[in-house]
Amino acid sequence: MKKEILRMEHIVCSENGSPVLNHFSMQIFEGEIYGLLCLEQHGITKMIELICRNQPIQYGQVFFEEKLVNHFENNSRSKNRVTLIGNKSCLIDSLSLADNLFVIRSGFRRHIIPEKAIRIQTRKLLNEFQIRVSPLSLAEELTTYERLVVELLCAMIAGNRLIILWQVSDLLSSEELLRFHELIRKLAQKGYTFLYIYNHHEVLRAVCDRISVFENGHIEKVFFESDGIEEKIRDVFARYSYDKLLQLKPDAQKSFPMSPVLELKHICTENMKDFSLSVRPGENVLILDQSNTILWELSSIFSGIKRDYAGKIEPENLIGSYHIAVIPRDPTSSLLFPDLSYLDNLCFPLSEKVPFFWQKQSLRKSILKEFRPELGDLLDQPQLYDLHSRDLYQLIYYRYLIVKPRLIICMQPLSGVDMYIRTYILEMITKLCKEGIAVLTLNTELYDTLYTADRIIQVENGRIINEFLRDEFEKLRTINKGLYPD
Repeated sequence: MKKEILRMEHIVCSENGSPVLNHFSMQIFEGEIYGLLCLEQHGITKMIELICRNQPIQYGQVFFEEKLVNHFENNSRSKNRVTLIGNKSCLIDSLSLADNLFVIRSGFRRHIIPEKAIRIQTRKLLNEFQIRVSPLSLAEELTTYERLVVELLCAMIAGNRLIILWQVSDLLSSEELLRFHELIRKLAQKGYTFLYIYNHHEVLRAVCDRISVFENGHIEKVFFESDGIEEKIRDVFARYSYDKLLQLKPDAQKSFPMSPVLELKHICTENMKDFSLSVRPGENVLILDQSNTILWELSSIFSGIKRDYAGKIEPENLIGSYHIAVIPRDPTSSLLFPDLSYLDNLCFPLSEKVPFFWQKQSLRKSILKEFRPELGDLLDQPQLYDLHSRDLYQLIYYRYLIVKPRLIICMQPLSGVDMYIRTYILEMITKLCKEGIAVLTLNTELYDTLYTADRIIQVENGRIINEFLRDEFEKLRTINKGLYPD
């Protein structure tokens, strides 16, 4: 009989008067890779918090390693033997790997073990996990993949048997993700347990033993790997995503103006090699770089940050101007001003186009009139703090419907969002293209971005190796089998 690591029974929790967990129940066993598929993100943070740290809850029980942990004897300071690995690193950048692994962990006494012995043990662990760096290297020098592996090592050394992986797939290239999945499979065979939280089934079904579907604050369904996860997951998604996505697919015969918005001719950088590309008005071009070698460089060139490149860009005056917009990953945390009103945030980019205050006021009134039917009471919100994530993403994309730049660069637009917001973002990208705005999507994976693309450029080692038009997208099944619903 398998040993139980975690059991949560009928958890009820609210935040600011709003329910976030509604009779949430979950059971995870030792050596299991348990996938939690988030149709929506609301409530996930609270669930993770309750697993890691014991807190009073309104209703329900939490058992960790078969012991009841959320009773009156446990206050909010007590912690379970759980490691959370996600966007925020637990490593201290200014310390060496040896110090991060051994010295700063709870209960360690430095004077007991010589520093040389610590370095030898660190080197042994790093070699075992194929991390070819010195034990004296600083954590800040690690690549993203190396950082995640070192965080796994930290969990093992600390004796934590449950490891939560939260949206880690967004941080890795396709090749790195395959290596990472192979690693956690090996660790699971040694008895380590994983709760793998992600927002798309493609990643989870590749590695998980079970996949549960999280929605409305509780688990809707649980699928076992032996039951054929792929087909059953698709049945679930048909209600939420695929039907809408299929409606977004543009016409294969869609035509565009001959004159491009932007042309890159034989661009060469440290990572880009003879890179040539053109984008036409209203076209959505997807650049697929599964090794993630050039996406940051491309974004930096378009925004005007990076200028040390060989080759030619036409028109050159487009780069770094208000005619081109870059939407980064996680734009809600970097492009918005929570203390300002919704309308102020909406109109913010207009400051570059409309320099005179009286013109801005007139423009604000016209925006209120034009977008009131679509945005409603959101336009009257004095701040952004209490708004839903969907409203924040809506705000960002409506900005560009108002400003109407010639070209928008979307950096991994579906990263870290749930299925509802994912579909909405693709709808907004489609809407931008219909307005004649060119969209360049930079991504490491196909996933659902495929549905709205007009053309796909496949990049490998900084070079363009393939170009697919819409009527050729079937060929992409070989790149990411099972992407399309049949």
